[in-house]
Amino acid sequence: MARIVLLKDGQSFPYELKSFPARMGRHPDCNVQVDSNMVSRFHAQLVEVDGKIMLEDLASGNGSSVNGKALEKHQPHPLHHNDRIKLGPIKFRFEDEGEDSSSGMIAGLDLSDGATSTIMGSASARGFGVFEVRPEDKLRGILKINQSLAGLIDIGGIAIKILDTLFEIFPQADRGTILMKEERGARTPQNAPQRRFVPAAQKRRQEGDDESVRLSRTILDRVLNDKAGILSADAANDSRFSASESISSLTIHSMMCVPLLSIEGEPFGIINLDTQNPMKRFTDEDLELLLAVANQAAHSYENARLMQSYIDKQKQDKEMKIASGVQRALLPEKLPEVPGYRFYASYDAAQAVGGDYFDCFMIGERKVCISFGDVAGKGVPGALIMSRIASVVQNTMSFTDDVALAIHRINSHMCHNMVEGRFVTYILGVIDLDTNRITIANAGHMSPLIRRANGEVDEIDDSTIGIPIGIMDEYPYEVIEREIGEGEMFILITDGVDEAMDPNGELYTKERVREFVGTGSPDPEELGRALLSDVRRHANGRDQNDDITIMTFGRFSVGK
Repeated sequence: MARIVLLKDGQSFPYELKSFPARMGRHPDCNVQVDSNMVSRFHAQLVEVDGKIMLEDLASGNGSSVNGKALEKHQPHPLHHNDRIKLGPIKFRFEDEGEDSSSGMIAGLDLSDGATSTIMGSASARGFGVFEVRPEDKLRGILKINQSLAGLIDIGGIAIKILDTLFEIFPQADRGTILMKEERGARTPQNAPQRRFVPAAQKRRQEGDDESVRLSRTILDRVLNDKAGILSADAANDSRFSASESISSLTIHSMMCVPLLSIEGEPFGIINLDTQNPMKRFTDEDLELLLAVANQAAHSYENARLMQSYIDKQKQDKEMKIASGVQRALLPEKLPEVPGYRFYASYDAAQAVGGDYFDCFMIGERKVCISFGDVAGKGVPGALIMSRIASVVQNTMSFTDDVALAIHRINSHMCHNMVEGRFVTYILGVIDLDTNRITIANAGHMSPLIRRANGEVDEIDDSTIGIPIGIMDEYPYEVIEREIGEGEMFILITDGVDEAMDPNGELYTKERVREFVGTGSPDPEELGRALLSDVRRHANGRDQNDDITIMTFGRFSVGK
């Protein structure tokens, strides 16, 4: 994937190139918008010709250049990985991972090809607290970095703050760069994880200095693999670099490169300082000082990262608490109270929010709607679909009490824009209080249990079960009708009940539910609460692995 990177105030702002032409300029319609009066409204554009990305100046007022060479107007110029671009005074870097000679390890850097740096000294990145060399300078540097980073939790701003402080500690430094490990990580063709580092901040002491990030691959490999700091000699005058424009053009007279180590001791970043003044080369003592300061900077960065993670977690927990309250509001606050019937329901999500669903409400004055379902999946995805079906059911049942028509419409609504792999097992029923008959359709859910007045337990024939909601539009669901006898009770559960596990992994099972229902209380609320308690006893402290929802309702003699 190619991208153009805006270099501004020591930081990098990447723009992925997904389509062409990609216009660059001050106008809001530009793909890469630049906020500068020195840039024309439509200054330049990136075009693709025969698979090659090229830069074309659009007759801009202040011109465009690539690697210091001015472009002719309306004459596309081919771009290569790490080419430096200027639109007027505004600087960019072109990156094309397909041309990256670093095999994906370093992104956005010029690395010397086939060359090795003259490494004059190195020091272990471990044991930064030891004060063998210039202890007063080490202590002063650590105090200075602590003072500058104190209270910072903005991870994005720490890198440039570190460089500002390092330029105070090392007055001979002309350029500084901090690389950070890219979170998403590149992968090799064998699909194995590969370390990939990208510029997080850059700083130059003089405005005219070259802003490019050009480092020796040898030094980077050594720093990352050995987790050690490196002091390099005069690379520009070393005969082994004679063929490397990327090194010789920088006239680097001395450089230091040290790792930033995580709490686990793994490198997550790199600090590189260099000087172009042959009279002010870095020394071994400078390297020791940089290691000490880098260690403290790494701790500050890790602390900021942990603090940011904590803040993000607090925010997420707060949002999930709000989401849980919203989901609870979708469930009925109270169930219908009608002579001759009793209703009960309980809902316990395995996470902050869940995918189980139930509803029970009056249709007019003499009918009761029973709506009960289980979304495939739990957590936030399940909750989103649960909220959708809750809304669809309420809207549908406000226009009809015909179960066959209603479930057809509910399924049709849920099929539209349904996420692949998500569906809802669902039961829809309507009780006619005048005839004491229930009309019911089952879309892929386990059959309701029916406890008769004499304690026998039965269930509706599984052959009447259709496919879950949200899979096939226009599916012809079968609708059955039966009388609710006096003393009969219906029990609906989700699979969080029968699949509840104990610490040994043993399931509660549907058979155990049947046995409990047969010997339990004939009162819907008492039976529902007792069943939930028995499931909890079976789990014996094991974490709930699925949402648990129970609904019970039954018919009784008026006055009981």
